[in-house]
Amino acid sequence: MNSIAQDLRSHLESRDFSGFLDAFEAVSRSSERPPAVTAVTQRILPPLLIAGLRAGNLSADDLIRIWRLIRSSQLLIIDNDILTEINNRIGAAWVEVEGPDTDLPEPLMTFSTAAAEGAQPARPVCSSSTDGAAIALKRIVVRSAFTVGLVSSTDSLSLKKNVCASSQEREFLKALRQYFPNLQAYPNVPLRNFMDVDSGMARLSDRHRSFAWASQVDVLLCTEDEDPVVGFELDSLHHDAEEAGERDQLKNELFTTAGIPLVRIRPANTRDVRAEDFYDLLVAEECTLDKLRPRRLRPRRTHDVLVPA
Repeated sequence: MNSIAQDLRSHLESRDFSGFLDAFEAVSRSSERPPAVTAVTQRILPPLLIAGLRAGNLSADDLIRIWRLIRSSQLLIIDNDILTEINNRIGAAWVEVEGPDTDLPEPLMTFSTAAAEGAQPARPVCSSSTDGAAIALKRIVVRSAFTVGLVSSTDSLSLKKNVCASSQEREFLKALRQYFPNLQAYPNVPLRNFMDVDSGMARLSDRHRSFAWASQVDVLLCTEDEDPVVGFELDSLHHDAEEAGERDQLKNELFTTAGIPLVRIRPANTRDVRAEDFYDLLVAEECTLDKLRPRRLRPRRTHDVLVPA
């Protein structure tokens, strides 16, 4: 993940929505938006934003900024609950910031309003000429663009995206699945999906709990019963920064508390690394990785004893 996405994530981890909006608006003004930024806004932002709205942690100014970003299509929010919460609060926030004499802003389009207004417009009726006159028609040309690479021009027309955040993750996933053929490897799994961070038995600090809710592991290795075995992190130069080192330490402590090993891998060439290179690196750490491999892979039992029919 690049430094811009790491900065956005750090603001969300600390519930600093003002800082997040400042950083996101700066990215929106630039000509290019890294894919990692979209991953932050689509995976990490929604659950934290809905929690902040319901807890009243957003200021009126921040609420208006989010409303404007959504209205201008700079920030894509498709969660109906978030859109509804913003609509319920935007009026009071607008009066607080702009004054009581200004016109209230239009509410954001939600699924309920779209259904009420009709999601699909009525088809135009073909008007036939009754006097025999010629009907003017426009010729529509469909143009296709093809490119060699991981990203296609047609991807911009759909919300679909690859589950791997980078080609480096994709290559490492291929090598890991070849090295551990009997285990399941999943990319970019949120920590809250396999760690019970809200449990009272965990005894985690607020900092650890907030970080766990907003963070994920690059690759999680599980058994066929989806029990986590080990996590893998792909480190790069961005992890040498002081803030990145603090986040890495928090993640290490969470994995230690959960009793799940965490292996950090840092290839020499993070840009052009291939699956073969990652496989050779895994083979070089064979002694360490074999200790993590479960000795007996068997289905989870649902009965302790066998009962005769």
